[in-house]
Amino acid sequence: MTVAGCRKDAEVNATVSAVDTLTTELVRRIEAAPNPSAGVDDAQEYLDASKTEIAGKIGALKSLRSDQVSDETKRRLTSRLAEDASKVGDLQVKYVSHSISNPAFKAKLDKLVGDYQTLLTQ
Repeated sequence: MTVAGCRKDAEVNATVSAVDTLTTELVRRIEAAPNPSAGVDDAQEYLDASKTEIAGKIGALKSLRSDQVSDETKRRLTSRLAEDASKVGDLQVKYVSHSISNPAFKAKLDKLVGDYQTLLTQ
């Protein structure tokens, strides 16, 4: 028998929301910048400043037992994290022409995307 009070769905949903906010802000900082390179620098600074908080939230999720989270919340977590990772990964496609002509920009963008992916999967 599962006790509703033992469910950790609210904690999972709060983490999903925090990752969504981080993702949206990273993409916004790049797309709103006067040039993509400055945007990537700004987004990297934001990611670096947010890493500890987000890593803690994701780490807490990993310590949850499967029976502490509803199946619906598990599906939402998986779906939303995949969507968020895709949004950040899509930046490499969006700025491919800029990356081809500017190897320094490509390196910065690759680092940002890699750092983000590592944060979600560590």
